Amino acid sequence: MRPAVLDEAGLVRWGRALGETAARETVFVALLGPLGAGKTRLAQAACAGAGVRDPVTSPTYTLVHWYEGDRGAVAHADLYRIRDASELPGLGWEELESHPGAVFVEWAERAGGELPPDRWEVRLEFAAGGAMRNVTARALGDAPPIPDPNLHARAARAPSC
Repeated sequence: MRPAVLDEAGLVRWGRALGETAARETVFVALLGPLGAGKTRLAQAACAGAGVRDPVTSPTYTLVHWYEGDRGAVAHADLYRIRDASELPGLGWEELESHPGAVFVEWAERAGGELPPDRWEVRLEFAAGGAMRNVTARALGDAPPIPDPNLHARAARAPSC
């Protein structure tokens, strides 16, 4: 899948579609990208799409937040503060991996080889001087198809005459 270029509104629209599908299909979602690229904003939109009505905050200091969504519990984790995968058991990694619902993990690259083989990977990168995001999304293993972020990109305007 080619990268999509999304503004914040497009990222939120796609995030809601991502969350709705992840909750329905019970998918583990690995969110990757540099600091400030929009991982938390995407996770917030995805939780809303999964039917979470409570405010969704960054779990940077608590590491994992659990929410109740329309289709059951939704997990939102942030691995920014861990050094490596050896710290995963202390935050309940096994529970996250086997959770029968949507799981959104920021800084998932810090889990190394401990990520489940069946997952979605979403990479966010800065574009257009930081106002836009390049979004690359793919399904791995036996994960269901991931919603196409290109469907939520702002249409290019035709030049006016």
